[in-house]
Amino acid sequence: MSDCLRRVLLALLGSLLLSPGVVSSSAQSGGQVRLAPVEAASFPRITTYLDVRDPEGNFVYGLEAGDIEILEDEQSRPVSELNLLRPGAQVVLAINPGLAFGIRDAQGLSRYDYMVQALQSWAGVRKGSTLDDLSVVAADGPEATHLDEIEAWLAALDSYQLDARLAVPNFDALGRALEIAADPTVRPGMGRAVLLITAPPDQDVAAGLQSLASRANQRGVRIFVWLIASAEQFSSPGAAQLADMAAQTGGVLFPYSGVEAIPSLEEYLEPLRSAYFLAYDSGIVASGLHQLVVNVRRENLDVSSAAHEFELEVLPPEVAFVSPRREIKRSSAVEGSADPADLVPRMETFEALIAFPDGHPRSLERTTLYIDGKVADENTSRPFDHFSWDLSEYTTTGQHSLKLEVVDSLGLSGTSVDLPVQVSLELPQQNVMATISRNRTMVAALMVAMAGAVLLLVLVLGGQIRPGLLRNLRKRRRRNIDPVTQPVRMKTEPVPQRAPGWMNRLHWPQRRVPPKAFAYMAHLIESDQSDGSPPIPITNEEITFGRDPLQAIQVLEDPSVDALHARLRREADGSFRLLDEGSTAGTWINYMPVSRDGARLEHGDLVHIGRIGFRFSEREPERIRKPVITPEEPNP
Repeated sequence: MSDCLRRVLLALLGSLLLSPGVVSSSAQSGGQVRLAPVEAASFPRITTYLDVRDPEGNFVYGLEAGDIEILEDEQSRPVSELNLLRPGAQVVLAINPGLAFGIRDAQGLSRYDYMVQALQSWAGVRKGSTLDDLSVVAADGPEATHLDEIEAWLAALDSYQLDARLAVPNFDALGRALEIAADPTVRPGMGRAVLLITAPPDQDVAAGLQSLASRANQRGVRIFVWLIASAEQFSSPGAAQLADMAAQTGGVLFPYSGVEAIPSLEEYLEPLRSAYFLAYDSGIVASGLHQLVVNVRRENLDVSSAAHEFELEVLPPEVAFVSPRREIKRSSAVEGSADPADLVPRMETFEALIAFPDGHPRSLERTTLYIDGKVADENTSRPFDHFSWDLSEYTTTGQHSLKLEVVDSLGLSGTSVDLPVQVSLELPQQNVMATISRNRTMVAALMVAMAGAVLLLVLVLGGQIRPGLLRNLRKRRRRNIDPVTQPVRMKTEPVPQRAPGWMNRLHWPQRRVPPKAFAYMAHLIESDQSDGSPPIPITNEEITFGRDPLQAIQVLEDPSVDALHARLRREADGSFRLLDEGSTAGTWINYMPVSRDGARLEHGDLVHIGRIGFRFSEREPERIRKPVITPEEPNP
């Protein structure tokens, strides 16, 4: 193909791309749905933001949950929440000057001057608004980023001193503008856009512009181009390449030779200031790469988003016993009784530590306590971390195996290591005090009789009662009584009195309930090892760690641990701070060293004291440290 024919074809292509109304209809003939990056920090709740456009490129208002279909890994999921928001737009002005910028008219104003006047006119209308985030990037010029005041944005624009005679067009400013536009937004769901004011390129830049368009699409950035050039250059290959780049990102190209009416920036930004907040409950049960597609179907609109891939780690929950007793001694509450009903304790309680190693706490469906492989207790509602073991059936000494199981709302289950517990039976022994206790009524009667005898003796000795006078009176009575005429009184047998009933059975005091733990330090377990060490409960306001039991409350037997290694303190606001005590091997939080001043601990943090690893878990966490994920950018 000759150069002449190739130029004619490129000119025709450029003319079609730049014709009014053709760009939007060809690029968005069926409408468009754009998804913001998926947010899975609150998994299983997944959230994102939707930008929905009709075939003319206008934002679609009035969507309802019934208009949305969510496909997660090709499986339909119901919409949990759909809200229309007005978060604003994050906009970057990129200036790529060239000789065409300096062409002046009869009034002495350059083409670039008219562009600046159009921007100043738009900014004058928007003064006082803080809805948008504004930035300015100029080739070999100033850079001002993320301004919330339009006045500051105008000042940065006015400070740019243009020398069009020395300017050579390149697209470094556009690349930098895409990086700024892709920065985290001040409000979730903000639209992202770059307005590129540029001269026509001097050479074929199709490959570079295609790479920039791909980067913009990956980050959800629309590129709008204001091309300053002579009318003859509107159909040049460079202009066609710029128009194609803008169309691929959902933007448009406006060619300006000095006589055309410059559009208002508001026409570009207003549709970007609205977005739909979308949330749904995920059904993902395995780690890996997952895919999300959103379909929008309503009258005169049937569009689908591109497949959005996101990485997610999903692991089963973990459960462990907290400070369990390895031996339970049962003894009779009534001395001398062999009745199994008198054995105490009758119930043993356990507390469990439940954690989510993937960092995504979620609701639970069930927790179960197994004794020797049989269900001993089960929770299907809160509290899920307390269990009771009925000991009334255990009347002989023996060892038993205990295990916990937890099932979360996704159906994922985790089990604890087997815990051996010895149940020992202590037989009651007889003693004097027990005998007295069982016969306390008879003993009381005997003591009353003895007290009466002592009182009688005291009266006799005190002269209140004279035994001789009583004997004379008794003899006188016997002389005056005729035994023939007196009735004979039969001697009756005394009625035996029944001994009083047994005393009420005594109950020994129950085991002292340990203090409630504020948090736990769970030992990290390697995948190919089994560690039965229970988590360390944090019940005091301060706990020390070290190898020397005379200096440390929690002793850690490892050569990497100093005698007094670290200190964990509970602050007045309920938070926790970990401090290093000048150790040799160091103290670490999430693989970051901790100084003597300490660092704040949050739920789910990894803690290393020397070479010993723990996972810190609060009993009632308020928040979780969110991971910061920096996406890898493809090379241009």
